[in-house]
Amino acid sequence: SHRTWLSNLKKMVDAQNITPLQLDSSKCGFGHFYYAMTPGIPEVLPIWDKLGTKHKKFHQYGASVIQALQNEEYNRAAQIYRDAESYSKELIADMQKIQQSAERN
Repeated sequence: SHRTWLSNLKKMVDAQNITPLQLDSSKCGFGHFYYAMTPGIPEVLPIWDKLGTKHKKFHQYGASVIQALQNEEYNRAAQIYRDAESYSKELIADMQKIQQSAERN
């Protein structure tokens, strides 16, 4: 769901057209999962706890892109998207660390 969200953000930027996008980090697919559970693996908890804040920041990129598009600041929208894409790699790396820890335990 994370990659789909990012792809939809890119489509908006490329088309310079606003389309529906979930901006509430607690209501997206990952957000439902994140707020519904806490991992039982102690080594995962520090990563997991920081993931909520990072995930919320990730969704804020969407609001920023929409604002830039509304203001017809297309270059700014494209830069915000690139920032979101870069930030996304950090989130995915955190999720992969959690998955690797879960597989070991």
